[in-house]
Amino acid sequence: MKKSIVYLSLVMLFGFSLQSCEKKEKQTNTEIPVKKEPKERKDSTVFKSQLTPDEKLELGKIYTDTVQFVNFDDNGDDWYFIVKKNKDTISLIYNNDDPKIVRGTDLEIKWKMDSLRPAGDPEYLDFTEYLISWKKLKSKSSERDFSKLKNQSFVLSCGTGCAMTHNVKAIKQINPSSIKVTFEVEMYVNEELAETFDESYIFYYDDFKNLMKVAREGETENLLETFFMGGSKESFRKFGTKLME
Repeated sequence: MKKSIVYLSLVMLFGFSLQSCEKKEKQTNTEIPVKKEPKERKDSTVFKSQLTPDEKLELGKIYTDTVQFVNFDDNGDDWYFIVKKNKDTISLIYNNDDPKIVRGTDLEIKWKMDSLRPAGDPEYLDFTEYLISWKKLKSKSSERDFSKLKNQSFVLSCGTGCAMTHNVKAIKQINPSSIKVTFEVEMYVNEELAETFDESYIFYYDDFKNLMKVAREGETENLLETFFMGGSKESFRKFGTKLME
């Protein structure tokens, strides 16, 4: 009888021990869910920009800089306001209508560094420059003397028996890289004056004073590439070169 009790006690003790080991094993094998953090492109504590290359930036803080306008790019999910500072070109997100600023115009801008999640990849976190506001500054460059060009004129053919004489009426420097010229245009048909009207063009130059573009005032189309042909293109190129001499 005593042997049976001892045997039963040993069986029960072994059973409890086995059950305890299984519970510990289950607890040990339980995985703790880990929260996935968004992928970051830059160190979330250090922000840099070519606008202020020597300064560590604070996320969301508003900064002020003086720049030159380059272009506005509205192709893509986000639109970019492109400017130049020193020798660097910087693109700032600016999801507003085209500001229609002449290339080379001096601007004062207010901007900030903020987060960006590209469309189609919500887990990808980036940090970039956002434009808050801009205003034009008066050009510091000295006005060029265009007096020697005031009486200039050139003739363009506009078809059989048609010619247009472009007489320089007014010249105004907009900024270091663009000049506005207003012509009084006389249209002749079969050598008789048919019409007279004013027409203004903007001449655009690169940093080396080379003529890059001619556009009608208020438009962006480069007429040197799309409209002027042969003698017309050459006449505008020659005149544009004289403006920078």
